[in-house]
Amino acid sequence: MALEDYGWADRMVHKLAFGSTMPQQVLLDMERKRYGKAIAEQPVTAPIFITAPARAGTTILLEILSRHPAVVTHTHRDMPFILSPIVWRGMTRRFQVRQDKKERSHGDGIMVDVDSPEAFEEVLWLRGQANHYHPEGIKPWERLPDAFAERLRDHMRALIVSRAGKPDPTRRYVSKNNANIARLDALAETFPDALFVVPLRAPIDHARSLLKQHRAAIASHGAHEFARDYAAQIGHFEFGKVHRPILFPGMHAAARAHATTTIDYWLHYWICAYRFLEGQHHARFLDMARFTAGKPVAALLAHLGLSPDADTVAQGEMLLRPMSEYGDDMGASPALLEEAGALFERLRNSPACLL
Repeated sequence: MALEDYGWADRMVHKLAFGSTMPQQVLLDMERKRYGKAIAEQPVTAPIFITAPARAGTTILLEILSRHPAVVTHTHRDMPFILSPIVWRGMTRRFQVRQDKKERSHGDGIMVDVDSPEAFEEVLWLRGQANHYHPEGIKPWERLPDAFAERLRDHMRALIVSRAGKPDPTRRYVSKNNANIARLDALAETFPDALFVVPLRAPIDHARSLLKQHRAAIASHGAHEFARDYAAQIGHFEFGKVHRPILFPGMHAAARAHATTTIDYWLHYWICAYRFLEGQHHARFLDMARFTAGKPVAALLAHLGLSPDADTVAQGEMLLRPMSEYGDDMGASPALLEEAGALFERLRNSPACLL
């Protein structure tokens, strides 16, 4: 759902939900009281986490997997009361309307509507792990506190119950959250059977796409206060006036050396991010150039332990388009290009690369 589709009433409800912590907490308490037994009975089995720096291909992977009958994801209908999906779905069911799909604001050809899957999990992290969010950036996680881990598990359970209307052991939670690149091993410790898919894109193309989106977000946030506030409130700090990098090793130096409106900043960010991910034992990379060219959707489903659902495979293959290749380096630092290129080749040819 594009921000321009938010009418006056939608914006008022959003401001009510995020204007203070109380409205979200009231509905969450209501949900726990009314549906606590069903939530507790819902198993969380082999959750799937799709994560990478933005613009890597996470959204198209989520679009594909969300079509599988065993998968549960957030959708735009879960906004703005993300923390209480059962109660919110129940309250709004009679008011739900259909919406024609339209291209999302990224201008990448992905069509969305109110039922499209989206990344809203970060709202939970913002509320429960605020000590990791600083003005200069987001501090990576080494482990998850037990209380927060249980809160996250309960949220997964509630989301599944909200779709099935009751506990359903056949359903699996799928998350697309770019910020999860800062917490892979911590999530793996909490969910030992979890699977992690990290899309991998050629570094200069990826950096150019990041820079393009960052510049567009700066303009949007400058022109529309609601767009800026919306991004901050749901934890989308990737771009624009609310941009906060994840503070991987080396990122402080990168931020000092380059303005965020330069290609070298985003190329350096790419290096810091993927160098960090290379050391995460549970990361499984997916070369998006190979994936979009060969369209091995069935092979991806098999790796994730999902049945080879024919409709999912067919629709997934129809969704895939070749990744954009820009053809020039915009004057990027030769040293950064060389370092990024070597890291890219190492990752795409490593045993940790799925396809």
